[in-house]
Amino acid sequence: MLPKEQDRTFAAFSRAAKESVELDPKTTVMLHLAAAMAVGCYP
Repeated sequence: MLPKEQDRTFAAFSRAAKESVELDPKTTVMLHLAAAMAVGCYP
């Protein structure tokens, strides 16, 4: 579990990446995987 502030920041980042129209779908998936691995949520 992340501390509250980091959890909010990560959720905002994830939401922004998901709703981005500049990123293609493959880049979005890779970005989510990398972010999840960075915080220790290995797939």
